[in-house]
Amino acid sequence: MTIPRARWSNRRCGWGARGAVAAVTAAIWVLVAPTLSALAAPGLQPGGATTGWTSYLNGPTHSSYSASQTAITPATVKILVRKWHAGGHPYLASPTVADGAVFIGSDGGWFFKFNATTGKLLHRVYIGFQRHKTCGAFGTVDTATVGTDPETGQSTVYVAGANGYLYALSAQNLHIEWRSVIAIPSTVISNYFDWSSPTVANGRIYVGVASNCDDPLIRGQLIAYSQATGKKVAHFFTVPRGDIGGSIWSTVAVAPNGDVFATTGNGPEDDQLLGYSESILKFNSRLKLLGQFQIPARQVDHDSDFGGSPVLFGRYIGACNKNGIFYALRQSTMRVAWEQTVSAPAGAVTGCIVAPAYDGHHLFMAGLGVTIHGVSYRGSIQERDLATGKLIWETGLPNGVVGSPTLDGGGVIAVGTYDYSAVPNATYLVEARTGKILRKLVDGMDFAQSVWADDWLYTANAGGLSAWGLRD
Repeated sequence: MTIPRARWSNRRCGWGARGAVAAVTAAIWVLVAPTLSALAAPGLQPGGATTGWTSYLNGPTHSSYSASQTAITPATVKILVRKWHAGGHPYLASPTVADGAVFIGSDGGWFFKFNATTGKLLHRVYIGFQRHKTCGAFGTVDTATVGTDPETGQSTVYVAGANGYLYALSAQNLHIEWRSVIAIPSTVISNYFDWSSPTVANGRIYVGVASNCDDPLIRGQLIAYSQATGKKVAHFFTVPRGDIGGSIWSTVAVAPNGDVFATTGNGPEDDQLLGYSESILKFNSRLKLLGQFQIPARQVDHDSDFGGSPVLFGRYIGACNKNGIFYALRQSTMRVAWEQTVSAPAGAVTGCIVAPAYDGHHLFMAGLGVTIHGVSYRGSIQERDLATGKLIWETGLPNGVVGSPTLDGGGVIAVGTYDYSAVPNATYLVEARTGKILRKLVDGMDFAQSVWADDWLYTANAGGLSAWGLRD
């Protein structure tokens, strides 16, 4: 949340009756909304964090890896305990941990700041909710980024709301510093919705423009904003004027040299490869197009867009398409270095929208249905060779994976499942070296990334937000 990073609709993704998930979410929210005023009493600011997880996929290159987090290892996983739990709010966004606090937006439209050590709710601000129209109802799905304002030097939270605005919030008290239009949604139909988490790099904020569920499609766009003021400084449309499609569901990656990478969705059903649809795109910081890879026509299926965010690993840039294929391109040429089928194509939930985790030497992927030694599984976690994509190990999971796995410096992968089957969904901890499942940590439909910070692990799912640490 990839998340950018996905879309949910009955017509395109087979989710059953349109809006069923949103209806459940709305029902939960009605029950918990009256308690918010009591919970939101201001609290003292927690002490500064030594190490955090400050954005979706943990930085502009999207490694989903924290080398400094070494307390939780395959040997210590067994003494991991829940330190606190903030229930009552369903989450699709991932937690962001910075300055001793956890920042996260709920599916009800409220954005929260919790004390990272105690779980006490410190502040909240409402940033929008889209009711059910032609697509399901959603609040905040994108993951916030915490960074330093280049002019004031103050810690600032950047997050997009379901109301079509990009926000800069004071990290101290969630006061709105500025807000800028991304794309204002209709009050009648479900057109614009923000799935793309803001990427902050080199004084700019990059956000993709997407539809809610392709009902209707919109004209896709990538926008760059000034980090200091929120002013739009550049934009790029993915299809020609007057056309629709090419949504950017995912989160933009930025290389150390400033190159910007984005993945795009499909064009209209009668022209799915329209313009720059179903592509991995490379730009300079001013969003001048430098290169494009578009999937071959023979690999296009009914829902074969890029919902997965691009990841930089070594000399490559790669992303997973909903057709189940991961494409690894050379950054310099944007030509295919290798491609491998790593997941089942779009089906019961959605196709491959998972960004892999990368620790500098190893590439860990996850996805939907696989068959291992003749046994079928609805999901998997796997390691692949960086240079060839060759499978090194693969472990089956009882449910599909649509949220990106994360990795700590102790050699543990956190991966959650999210689909509809008789087996309850859960967040699993897996040994990175062998793929062995070490522990099922918590039950619940898990779309969000689990994140590693300050020697703890933070998880968010339909049942709430939790913090996990080693038993004292």
